[in-house]
Amino acid sequence: MTNDRLTKIIARIEKLEKAVFGSGAEKNKVSPKKTASMDVDFSLNERAFVKRYAVDKSGPKKFVLLLAYFSKGEENKNIELSELKKHWNKMTAKTLLGKFNMFYPNDAKTRGWIDSKEYGNYNLTNEWKNVL
Repeated sequence: MTNDRLTKIIARIEKLEKAVFGSGAEKNKVSPKKTASMDVDFSLNERAFVKRYAVDKSGPKKFVLLLAYFSKGEENKNIELSELKKHWNKMTAKTLLGKFNMFYPNDAKTRGWIDSKEYGNYNLTNEWKNVL
């Protein structure tokens, strides 16, 4: 095998590597999925919001997202648990929220995504966007 042929093969491999893995400069960029997840659209109706953001999420994450929807992402806005449960129970289909469990708000609070300053009321913390 000649040096010229070997050089062409290496160049082709490098080109394929860039196509598959990207160049080194692209590795430092924020992925489009990560950026898109930070831009939450609260103008959607509640079913569309849940369908867009809560698909394939755990129960505690779904609870945080429903709380985020009703508080429009405001961190210190209190929302009553009864209000959240009422809307949750309207979306019990497997493709939406499923069955509500009191474990969800407790686990979300333990993970630091939400807080409860008054009994029966929940609000978001500055960590809530980590569920996205």
